[in-house]
Amino acid sequence: MSIETREVRCTGCGSLLAKLVDGALTLHRNDFQASFDGTFRASIVCYRAKCRRLNVLRLPAAGGADDGSPRPLPR
Repeated sequence: MSIETREVRCTGCGSLLAKLVDGALTLHRNDFQASFDGTFRASIVCYRAKCRRLNVLRLPAAGGADDGSPRPLPR
């Protein structure tokens, strides 16, 4: 059984912001690490000084009718 891992990248500059590992969002920067699972919306500001773009994604609970991929929120 393989664990699905996908990268969440900044829509502005392409920097790696987080990873989706088996339905959980994981942020890791230097000594900081945080993981979130379940249904949630996340707003992540790019860490690069020349970018600083706001990236918003929604992750539905695993096993739902959705495919589990992060989607931008409607404006």
